[in-house]
Amino acid sequence: MKSNSNIEGRKLLVLDTSYSLEAIIERGLQDSVTCRDLGGFFKHVWTVHPFATLVTSAKWDKKYGSAKTYSIAPAHTFIEGKIGRYSFLGFIPPLNFIVGQIDLLISLVRLVRKEKITVIRAGDVLYLGLLGWVLAKICKIPLLVRVGGNNDKVFATTGQPLEKRLFISRKIEKLVERFVLKRADLVAGANKDNLNFAIKNGARPEYATIFRYGNLIFKDHFLEPASRANAELLKEFNLTPKKFLLYIGRLEKVKHPDDVIKVLAEVRKRGHDVKTVLAGDGRLKNELEKLAMDLGVADLVILCGNRNQEWLSQIIPLAGVIVSPHTGRALSEAALGAVPIVAYDIDWQGELIETGVTGELVPYLDLSKMVDAVDKFLSDPEYSKHIGEKLRKRAIEMMWPETLDQHERDQYTLLFDRFYKDQAPLQHLATS
Repeated sequence: MKSNSNIEGRKLLVLDTSYSLEAIIERGLQDSVTCRDLGGFFKHVWTVHPFATLVTSAKWDKKYGSAKTYSIAPAHTFIEGKIGRYSFLGFIPPLNFIVGQIDLLISLVRLVRKEKITVIRAGDVLYLGLLGWVLAKICKIPLLVRVGGNNDKVFATTGQPLEKRLFISRKIEKLVERFVLKRADLVAGANKDNLNFAIKNGARPEYATIFRYGNLIFKDHFLEPASRANAELLKEFNLTPKKFLLYIGRLEKVKHPDDVIKVLAEVRKRGHDVKTVLAGDGRLKNELEKLAMDLGVADLVILCGNRNQEWLSQIIPLAGVIVSPHTGRALSEAALGAVPIVAYDIDWQGELIETGVTGELVPYLDLSKMVDAVDKFLSDPEYSKHIGEKLRKRAIEMMWPETLDQHERDQYTLLFDRFYKDQAPLQHLATS
């Protein structure tokens, strides 16, 4: 059978709600979008956030209306849907949302057919997965679902549905997950843990793989840590290099940022003169401020909010220890900074952090052992340096962008060959 993998005009449509375009620009995350063409493998990529105005500021765009299109690079277009279609329906949000999403779906069907898009990639298995399946089914093109989390573990931690406003209960979410995963033409977990979750919930093992974070990472994180460390940034918070703990992530219950503050209070009792920086934002901010006050470390906890990738790449190498209760892509970025990491054994963290080799992996939610591990690194700078260097080496081996790009190209090639068989994708689309 002749392969269709080298046809000209491969095009990709990505459904992704990770960030709005406003947030992408503010945080310097453009590379995480433009990398999706895989070095020219795809002639053009459209990234779609179906309801971006749920999270964008008033100055960015109007809350209601038709989807808006932005050109962000020669081969990349960003489409932002609205939280509702009509302002006069603003008093009935559910109806307005449904009308808006139907309008968006119609627009995307037209786009796929007009541009002869070859594959759809959904950034999660719930709403985006369902939307992607509908779109792929109508347009008769393959669907790839990327699974970037273990929804079962998240629910076990929070006790709440992941997309409560859309699906009401976890039982409904489970039905959607299984429906989508069983029907996806290819499922890609962000790591082994996420992939295992997908297979357990219906993904076919023979059509499943791993797409790691590496090619989504801001390129400066791969530079030698010493060449990018910028001590000037520490003056803003009156910090000293290697005299602070660092947490990077959302301030949400599932991430356990409160444990980082508890660790600070305990290691200070052991005589370590350190502070803590929490880079990120979320609903727990006020609770964390109160916790710091209750523990007597309020003046030593810095909640610096969301920071762009350039800032993060320059401050990570200056941290004494990185504390990671539960981190996703940011764990890779932190590891590339050659700073020792203490992490709970949850999700994928054990794939990167190995006790005594690349960090300290402690039992999930075992705060006392996390404190002991942080104490160990703070007490032995030479050991910390050694572990940090080993960690960076493993992170590079695991996350090297060129290697991951090639793996993705190979997987898309197999998908196209399997889905279209002897029929070239562009010919197929011309008749759909």
